[in-house]
Amino acid sequence: MFPFRLSTTSYIYPDHILPNVAMLAPFLDEIELVLFESKGQDNFPSDDEMKALVDFTLRQEVNFNVHLPIDIFLGDEEEEVRVKGVTIVKKVMERTLYLKPSIYTLHFDLRNKVGREETDIETWRKRITQSIKEIAEYGIEPSRISIETLGYPFEWIEDIIRDFSFSICLDIGHILIQDQDLRLYLEKYLANTSIIHLHGFQNGIDHLGIDRLPESPLKLILSSLRNYRGIVSIEVFSIDDLKRSLITLEEKWGRE
Repeated sequence: MFPFRLSTTSYIYPDHILPNVAMLAPFLDEIELVLFESKGQDNFPSDDEMKALVDFTLRQEVNFNVHLPIDIFLGDEEEEVRVKGVTIVKKVMERTLYLKPSIYTLHFDLRNKVGREETDIETWRKRITQSIKEIAEYGIEPSRISIETLGYPFEWIEDIIRDFSFSICLDIGHILIQDQDLRLYLEKYLANTSIIHLHGFQNGIDHLGIDRLPESPLKLILSSLRNYRGIVSIEVFSIDDLKRSLITLEEKWGRE
């Protein structure tokens, strides 16, 4: 029905990754594996779970993209924190290698490990660049690493993305909730966008169903997607939000 590949997260049902994939695979092109590691705890699939996930790809039931952990700080002023972040990214890439993910999505967080936003942007950019050099050495094709739009102006890092030949993850919810210019982002970055995170927001809360998006930006988004051939991930975390999103997408798409 759509020219793009349709995806959603691995946290739609209140269960582990594998049951989620089993229930979602018949209805979607891809699953966004949302992985994290925090304070020694992680949700990385076990060896047996990885084998089961690989079986899904071998049977051509569904493909995967990977959202790398967000609790890493590649631009932190402390070298130990940056090294830990690089190590975690490489660990996830190694653990998921046999899934052949279409995309690995990565945050360039402006915050440090205690949540304070960096104010010396140029120094932060230099630290980000150094961390990325180490990640790029792992050997993943650069275009398969997408850098996500967050709360700061994306032009702060667009030259880094270009220099490393990375792709872009346009997070529509982040752009709108920060009151950034969605049309400008689409015109400027869609051509280099490999994955779009699509979700609604209300009263400052995001990752809601796309039925919560205002009519005007939703119309602009759907118009822009007419010739888009990448991935659109409905980035929500409940079956109700997913259902409402898919219904809205199907109804609005047919009217455009």
